[in-house]
Amino acid sequence: MFIKRNLHLKNIERKRVAEGRNLIKGLRLDRNEKVDLWPSNFIHKVLKGKPSSFFSTYPEITNLYKKIAKFDKVNEDQILITSGIDGSIKNLLNLITKPKDIIAVLSPTYAMYEVYSKIFQLKLFKIGYTKNYEIKKKEFNKFFKTKPKILFLPNPNQPIENTFGLKEIKEIASRCKKINCFLVVDEAYYHFGAKSALPLLKNFKNLIILRTFSKAFGVPSIRAGYTISSKENMSILSKARIAHELSSISIAVAEYLLDNYSIIKKNTLKIKISRKLLKKNLKKIGLQSRSQYGNYVLIKFNDAKKAKNVVKFLRKKFIYVKGPYKKPWDSFINISIGPYNLMKQFLVGLKEAKRRKLFL
Repeated sequence: MFIKRNLHLKNIERKRVAEGRNLIKGLRLDRNEKVDLWPSNFIHKVLKGKPSSFFSTYPEITNLYKKIAKFDKVNEDQILITSGIDGSIKNLLNLITKPKDIIAVLSPTYAMYEVYSKIFQLKLFKIGYTKNYEIKKKEFNKFFKTKPKILFLPNPNQPIENTFGLKEIKEIASRCKKINCFLVVDEAYYHFGAKSALPLLKNFKNLIILRTFSKAFGVPSIRAGYTISSKENMSILSKARIAHELSSISIAVAEYLLDNYSIIKKNTLKIKISRKLLKKNLKKIGLQSRSQYGNYVLIKFNDAKKAKNVVKFLRKKFIYVKGPYKKPWDSFINISIGPYNLMKQFLVGLKEAKRRKLFL
């Protein structure tokens, strides 16, 4: 029997494509993952003390809600745990919007915003950047005249990093409130130095915040994220949760990292130090770069061909980087940042590409 509902989904192209990365020899700088490895005894520590019934029973997630609430200083009924941030995005669009509604995102940004807009038949308003990496104010102001439902604001955004301070977020939240628009602040990367919008939750019922364990916590494999908002909003948003938000393993890993947050603080400090050294060395090579509050660096080449050549050259050396992007950002690549001892390998490869005159 043929599915007759949602026939528009037939025209959306989605593929499961093997990444083709060598995960043993390779340097993974293309997905904003944790670049270095967890210790070999990591999972042993995570599972230490778990009952013998651990793998034979359904997940118990209550304690994780309590730990997240304590960590972020909010109430448990203000949280919904999801499958990464994309699970949060899908849930919001499913419950807040209807076909032909308008949502907005910065562009370029996380690809799933556009994918979900097509799935839910929404009008996606893209707010672009100038050549100076500033948000186009005319487009931003134009958006507020379109009677939108949601403005998604990654803070910081990637790959084009711009960061909003608390005062700016407050002003945007006020503008959204006047036109009955939700402001969703995507804080995937906030642990690396940006300001959180959490202090504004008490004053703005239209504010929703998204978090993840994939970036600073360094465990994208567990697919754990969560939504934070007012009790009133969450009384609706949390009702659509699936029977079990996460697997028992995912819950155990998330709980362990919250209980041992000093590990995360040490890792983020390493990345901040590495970020500073990496930008300094890129400048010595003769390349412009941009990174202030993320675990990634945007690197500019003279043109799209040179950027493409560098990506191909590095891949042959098992150094995986992201890019080039679509115009007008096709002369840029983006790399994840890990501890500096690993980033030296990337710099060696880049210097060799320069000697071979692949760029500059």
